[in-house]
Amino acid sequence: MENLGIKLKARQFVRQGVLADGSSLRHFAWAFRNVATSCILFLAIATGILAQDAGRSVPVFGSSLFRGEFSRETFTGFNPDYQFGIGDQVRLQIWGASEFNETLPVDSQGNLFIPNVGPLKVQGMRNGDLIPALKRKVAEKFLNNVEVYANLETAQPVKIFVGGNVRYPGLYAGHSSDSILFFIDKAGGIDPDRGSFLDIAIKRGAKTIKNINLYDFLLKGDLALNQFSDGDVIFVGRRKKTISVEGAVHNSYRFEFADEIIPGRQVLELAHPRSNATNVSIRTEKNGEIVSFYMPIKDVAVRMLSDGDHLFIVPDAVPKTIEVLIKGEHDGPSRLVLPYQASLQVAVDKLELNPRSDKDSIQLFRKTVSLRQQEMLKESLDNLERKILTARSSSAEEARIRTTEAELLLKFVERARQVSPKGQVVLSFWKDQGEIFLEDGDTLFIPAKSNLVMVHGEVLYPNAQLHNTRFSFYEYINRAGGYTPNADKTNVLVFRRDGSIDNVKSRSIGFKGSRRVEAGDEIVVLPKTDVKSIQLAKDITQILYQIAIATRVAVDF
Repeated sequence: MENLGIKLKARQFVRQGVLADGSSLRHFAWAFRNVATSCILFLAIATGILAQDAGRSVPVFGSSLFRGEFSRETFTGFNPDYQFGIGDQVRLQIWGASEFNETLPVDSQGNLFIPNVGPLKVQGMRNGDLIPALKRKVAEKFLNNVEVYANLETAQPVKIFVGGNVRYPGLYAGHSSDSILFFIDKAGGIDPDRGSFLDIAIKRGAKTIKNINLYDFLLKGDLALNQFSDGDVIFVGRRKKTISVEGAVHNSYRFEFADEIIPGRQVLELAHPRSNATNVSIRTEKNGEIVSFYMPIKDVAVRMLSDGDHLFIVPDAVPKTIEVLIKGEHDGPSRLVLPYQASLQVAVDKLELNPRSDKDSIQLFRKTVSLRQQEMLKESLDNLERKILTARSSSAEEARIRTTEAELLLKFVERARQVSPKGQVVLSFWKDQGEIFLEDGDTLFIPAKSNLVMVHGEVLYPNAQLHNTRFSFYEYINRAGGYTPNADKTNVLVFRRDGSIDNVKSRSIGFKGSRRVEAGDEIVVLPKTDVKSIQLAKDITQILYQIAIATRVAVDF
């Protein structure tokens, strides 16, 4: 069961408002709460188990082959080695002194009967030999000015047994020209936990007529075409030895091998390590004991590996340099390549600023900070959603209010999940508080000098105003038309250019100073939370703060 399924079911209950049998809203609220609680409990248990299994499971190489694509299409291409049998359909065209264009069957005697010419024995004949044989036959009747062309349109229908380690062993219909992939796909594909991709046999009676190794198809594109007969058996053998590979590789799979031990070079060739891969952790279990090794990737190439080994390839190379993106008002390059562990001051010293650059308001944006802000917001939204779906109602009237309120709150949660945090690092007083080391992928933004103050959020006319040292933040809000009816007048945020935030309601966050508005600041008025539950109001207020701080945007719900 997935989160989405539970959410959709919950929303369906919320939108209906009453149960199908006309029960009261109070009974609905009781039923809804119990269903939601049960779903959440089941989800917690199920996903916990699945998460553990997912961490240990590596997909089998080749398991993506059989997803129904081969079974949807029969093979109609030219196979020169195909041997004609009774029931095959051949399109015959004759032009010149005689005209003929029809589809002819191979009759029960194995003949192709050509009008005005006679029968031609084709049973057992190769497809590649058909046209020359037809020309010789027609030449017996017409000596000159006659051309012949023929094409196999439909091979004879056959029924093939597919057995062994496939998902659904059984008898499957197809055509004699279809590939082995067609019939295995019909049987649901090779069982990834039991079946072998290396040991597949085509049997006719007691005789094995061909052995197939699907790794030849997966790795080299080689797949020999085979002509099936009624009653043939495709048998998938038991899975052989396997070695799992994860980490910094292009192919993270469980690979199958026929030998007891193989050189690591062979495994690495299949896994195709990434260019930054340097080391390998090898975990092996023998005789009930688990042993681990850690070595350079070049040593693994000559090491012999055996069944059950697990390789985790890692990029342990120490970076020598980092790349920092430079944006904003400057005259230098858009990227700086700096030594690893370079500080912010080193980057600032290399900037080529111009008279419009506001050097004292340089901003730093970091991907890891953005991801962490996203995780924290997701945790808060998940917690809020759980509380919405499990909230209790003490009366029918309260249940009615909660029904409408829950729908609005769930819509707010959906909107809030789409927020993309900027990942800004607070740089207030950074010169006095020690070095800030840069990370690869950091972005430095140099704002242009400005004498404007932005006012937005829950104000009537969001705008940009000229900075006036005599104005308090209240006067800027008044010049933006004042508060909207939905504004939380006690929660106004003043964003400084260096990333610090002054909360007008309480003491500042990341900024210890006055509430005076400076040039380049942004004033954001947050919306108020109008819900019946005090706890939900606190949670929503906290989420609104998180969104505003991460994006500098006030999101209404």
